[in-house]
Amino acid sequence: MHANIQFSVLGPVRLHKQGLAEAVGQPRQCAVLASLLLRAGRPVSLSKLVEDVWGDEAPLSAIGSVRTYVYRLRRALGERSDSSVKLVDGGYLLHIPPDAVDLNRFKETTVKAREARSNGDLETAVNLLTKGLEMWKGEALAGVPGPFASQQRRVLGELRVACAEDHLACEVERERYTEAAAELSALLVEHPLRERVCALLMTALYGAGRQSEALTIYHSTSHLLRQRLGVNPSPELQQVHERILSGRFQLPKSTDRTAGGRRTASPRPLAQLPAALPHLVGREKEQERVEHLIADAEASSSVAICVVGGAAGVGKTAFATTVAHRLADRFPDGQLFADLHGEGPGAEPRDPAGILADFLQSLEVRPEAVPETTQARGLMFRDLLAKRRMLIVLDNAWNADQLKHLLPGRPGSMALITSRVQLHALVAAYQALPLTLLPLSQGDARSFLARRLGAARTSAEPEAVDRIIHLAGRLPLALANVAASAAYRPQMPLASLADEYAPSEHGTLDAFTSEADPVLDVRASIARSYRLLDPEAASLFRALGAWPGHVFATSDAARTAAQPEQRVRQTLARLVRAHLVSEIVPGKYNWNRLVAAYAAEQAGSGMSEASDQAVSHDPSTASGSAPAVPVDSPS
Repeated sequence: MHANIQFSVLGPVRLHKQGLAEAVGQPRQCAVLASLLLRAGRPVSLSKLVEDVWGDEAPLSAIGSVRTYVYRLRRALGERSDSSVKLVDGGYLLHIPPDAVDLNRFKETTVKAREARSNGDLETAVNLLTKGLEMWKGEALAGVPGPFASQQRRVLGELRVACAEDHLACEVERERYTEAAAELSALLVEHPLRERVCALLMTALYGAGRQSEALTIYHSTSHLLRQRLGVNPSPELQQVHERILSGRFQLPKSTDRTAGGRRTASPRPLAQLPAALPHLVGREKEQERVEHLIADAEASSSVAICVVGGAAGVGKTAFATTVAHRLADRFPDGQLFADLHGEGPGAEPRDPAGILADFLQSLEVRPEAVPETTQARGLMFRDLLAKRRMLIVLDNAWNADQLKHLLPGRPGSMALITSRVQLHALVAAYQALPLTLLPLSQGDARSFLARRLGAARTSAEPEAVDRIIHLAGRLPLALANVAASAAYRPQMPLASLADEYAPSEHGTLDAFTSEADPVLDVRASIARSYRLLDPEAASLFRALGAWPGHVFATSDAARTAAQPEQRVRQTLARLVRAHLVSEIVPGKYNWNRLVAAYAAEQAGSGMSEASDQAVSHDPSTASGSAPAVPVDSPS
């Protein structure tokens, strides 16, 4: 500023003109400026400036040197500046606006933060304290010599640590325990005798479920206090320790209240997940991949997105919700859940705007404050997630376009998505991890039944168990159907139960169909995937129902459908995308025996191209929603 010069002391001493930093001069000239800046508005005598710069070791030339430094400072400030050094009563007075010094702006910011915190507005307090900490560019008065600068470095350093403590205290109150614990651990390493930092770290560790670490920190700090200072921990710190030890410790609760129609920190983490399975059998490797994704995202400061796919009945939703429960402690701000109804005709895909409205109200945005447009709601949603660590489970997605406003925008949160179709656009645009669930292995399928029916019952009839597994195609949904039937008839031999599920003249899937319990209806589950197909893919699917085995090549499909191989290859790709067939190696495919049975049923039903149009109609013509075959686009 020729007419607006700024000064910084929270780091090296600098003056800034027009936003550009300029060096003040040699170290002792910086010391003179620091003395004038930190006493701005008060005259500083020539002898005091000498004392500030040299202490008791001032040379005879010190007074002349100070006058030279002042002269140079006046020239650096410029004649037309609103900052100037004036001679007053035999001393020097630096005339500057208060906000021209970063220290004054820092103090004003921390005062506002304390007011916001006392009013319960933790988000504003955290934002202000973060802004205050960002003003620091290193150690205060870095490199400035003299006893005055040395004394002020200690004073200002105390202000900086106190600000960091207040910031992390707010984060603990907002129940952001994991993040706060990491920063508090680093702060305690720098200041191992600060008991408030120790108490906050113990609280954060306890809140994150790390009680033993909290107690270890207490003992380490107690030892240091006795060893270095010969004192015991303060009563406040001892009280935190005793309450954690006795299990009576009450974590501070957030009372965050903000303007604008929303709260930004809930009094408790959100917990919207459906019930988890007691045991998730045979998915250990897939769960490990999800955990690796989270670790990689944290290491690279990126957003973690995982898309879980697989055939109908393979257990996508069960996997996602159960794994989400197991990972809940990694996301201390809670979990959001939405069923996107991506099942095509008969169950219209949910509009993202409605899902966002639900999410925003869960995050305590008042209904009247929810924006009108989908884009605006998405912006608000991402803004609310920006300082949270949340797990968003989006079940049964229709396409990538349905998802783009529902994804977190900044690192820390994760989206776990299930879909009946492959979401290539999501993987391409957001580097999402595609995770395809396969039918259970034979051993895992045995474990599945043993856990539900009891090991004694399944081990007594191993051949019957293997037969049931074969009939169920190793699909968790079909196995659950059988297990539920067996659980209600504990005296029935499993061999007799297997006979009930064996193919009959009525069809392989009849025994797996349940109008009374739609959740266990395998036929209905496969039908929902079939209804997603376009007419040409549905026609090929039915034609393949006449194929005698469960493995076939492109040439086999072409002969069966009486179509050119190139065209069939493209159509098969759409069946793969719908998870109705799987590509083993290029040009070779297989499908689950129950999916094949459903195709055979459709082939025998005499469905025509016209009936395909009725089944796979374009919902956009009826309701303005997406077409029957999902448009997988990120934009």
